[in-house]
Amino acid sequence: MKQIAMFCLLLVYENNLYADQLTFSFGEGYQPESNQHNKQLAVDYFFYEIERSSRTRLSLGVGFTHIETDARFNKRLNALSLNPRLTLTPVSNNRYYFFVQALGPSYISSNSLGDRKQDKHFTFQAGIGGGIRQPLDQNKTLLLEVSWKHLSNANLFSDNDGIDVPFVLSLGIHY
Repeated sequence: MKQIAMFCLLLVYENNLYADQLTFSFGEGYQPESNQHNKQLAVDYFFYEIERSSRTRLSLGVGFTHIETDARFNKRLNALSLNPRLTLTPVSNNRYYFFVQALGPSYISSNSLGDRKQDKHFTFQAGIGGGIRQPLDQNKTLLLEVSWKHLSNANLFSDNDGIDVPFVLSLGIHY
């Protein structure tokens, strides 16, 4: 995990590399309908963005999520995801925004996390949250976000216990 974090930091500081948005996040919380407590570390890289209007942006990115739980078995899993994202900005203030990440196809390394089961290694990643932008200079903006993350197979397969991280705090940079 440390190697992935170091690589992503190089993306931010290396002048020859280009990123539209790079976000690091930490999350935790109790799994709904379960006694287990989940924690996550993640990195998301958004490489494509269409500004549909001054208030609406569509983005596409990839992400890596590592989730651990305090359950006595099936203690961890990793997810690789394709992340489509819709960002909405209120009319009155361009600094604040809301976002929805939905139907992001994902590969999970394990079919179980604690007592939560997925029938296959294929799931979707979804999330909803809000954030604030703080311009750093003409080309860079700092992002601070709070969200909820969810992984499930959308009932495509028989076992579909959702895996949730109810509180995710993210720090990112938008180029």
